Amino acid sequence: MLLENTWLFPVIESIHVMGLAAFVGTIVLADLRTLGFQIPDTQQLKPWMHSGLAVMLVTGVAMFLSDTARYLHNPAFHVKVTLLVLALVAHFTLRRSETRFAAALSLALWTSVVLAARAIADFDV
Repeated sequence: MLLENTWLFPVIESIHVMGLAAFVGTIVLADLRTLGFQIPDTQQLKPWMHSGLAVMLVTGVAMFLSDTARYLHNPAFHVKVTLLVLALVAHFTLRRSETRFAAALSLALWTSVVLAARAIADFDV
């Protein structure tokens, strides 16, 4: 799938970022609430969180398949995937405890995932 050289890749990438904003944005709000910030209850945002995750995963796979060799040889991509797996594991296990530690870890991991994802463009080999 050669999406890289068409208008379709930037569209998919933009949708990927919107999914990221929906998913990580709602997680950040919930984590800040757990840390004691005056954030209203975030339970009603769960559909946005789940939709954002689905959009992120589908568009992420599409972007990966568009140029598999590029991503497999990119060290920032490897870091991003490792951090993504750790963040998802923490999200579906530790974060349910709603402790301050879990919230702080979640914020650190998701921030790292976003920064590593941004670095992919800068580390093409």
